[in-house]
Amino acid sequence: MKIVVMMCLEEFADKARKLLSDAKISVFSEGDLRGYHLKGNISIDNWFANKNSPENSNFYFALCDENKAEELLKAIKQCKIDTKNEHVHAFQLSVEKFIN
Repeated sequence: MKIVVMMCLEEFADKARKLLSDAKISVFSEGDLRGYHLKGNISIDNWFANKNSPENSNFYFALCDENKAEELLKAIKQCKIDTKNEHVHAFQLSVEKFIN
């Protein structure tokens, strides 16, 4: 079992939900985030503007099997390439135990 976490700017929320739907992940959790980029901590792979202008973002958690997790991550990666969108991030976590 895996957890895939996707984070994106609020404007990308509909596309994020479509990526989950296209990967046939019908159950997921969504929440609001406020991202900050603290001065002096500048990185080209950091996607937040600066501490004075927080970015409204969303996050998504999907619990799925390894194949669906891989499919979703590939779709997210391809979407980033196709849309030249640097404001979408995702990662996968392994689930050691699960109580249903």
